[in-house]
Amino acid sequence: METKKLYPFRFSPETAGKDWGEERILLADLGETDSTLAEGWLAGNTLSELMQTYLERVSGETSFEYYGTQFPVAVRELRIEKGKRTSLRVNPDDETAAQRYDAFGRPALWYIVEAGEGARIWMGLKEDISAEEFYRRSLDGSLEQVLQAVTPKAGDAFLIAPGTLHAAMGPLRIVEISEASDLYFRIHDWGTGDKPLHLEEAFDLVDFRKWDRTACVKHLAGGKEVTETVAQCPQFAVTLFRLKDALKISREEADGFILYSCTRGEALLQVEDGSQYPLRAGETLLVPDEVGDFFLIPGAPGTELLETLLPPRAGEEQAEPVEE
Repeated sequence: METKKLYPFRFSPETAGKDWGEERILLADLGETDSTLAEGWLAGNTLSELMQTYLERVSGETSFEYYGTQFPVAVRELRIEKGKRTSLRVNPDDETAAQRYDAFGRPALWYIVEAGEGARIWMGLKEDISAEEFYRRSLDGSLEQVLQAVTPKAGDAFLIAPGTLHAAMGPLRIVEISEASDLYFRIHDWGTGDKPLHLEEAFDLVDFRKWDRTACVKHLAGGKEVTETVAQCPQFAVTLFRLKDALKISREEADGFILYSCTRGEALLQVEDGSQYPLRAGETLLVPDEVGDFFLIPGAPGTELLETLLPPRAGEEQAEPVEE
């Protein structure tokens, strides 16, 4: 009996209202949040069900050997309203998250799609400070004075390492790509006091050193190269594609799953049998490892895609946890 071949997956987004705006989960396997496949003969299955059934046919050997049946990456879109702020947060690393919470850590990329007048991003500290000063300022309301504030522009990319304090104020539209985790800690709420904070729980996770902008930020708007590296860490690698002509993606050069998130314009992803899968701004497609060579075809001027894949993790032990 011939086995049906997998195809590019589009998932139904899940939208949640927040006190700062709206979060759209485009693709994630996070337990309670489990993206549902929208199209094709597997429509109605969740991402975790696809992983349980098709294993490395979806994710590829590198991902399967390290993460097991857990899909390793999550993609969200954050729409932050003008004048509204997210809480100031810190994300844990893999080791701490596994030891304390039986979860993965949460290194993340923020790619700025739109930034309006008055938008701000807070990222790390202006200077090295002591743990004692940080704790005092967290309690007396003066913490903002020592945070590094950035005026973001469309095309900026912020790689948020575990331990880095971060927050954002709109109007902003951000694509967030992270390791598959919902774990983060709220350190400061700008005086709103409407939700519990996790200062005591996460105090030892904070990086009290001066934030190094040169190592964490890229500005990619206006570039002329077809592809540019956006960010790379052990958990994911992200590349920006500016599509002007059809581009062939060879599986000899891109092993494992590939995600494409459209930030501008629209494109068609065409597989070997000629089938085409549209990809519009604000959407993400998952190309399983089983899919062979394919083409990316621009459908509008100025089309941009973020490509996400898992870098080789040779020599590393399998992550924990990998159980469902």
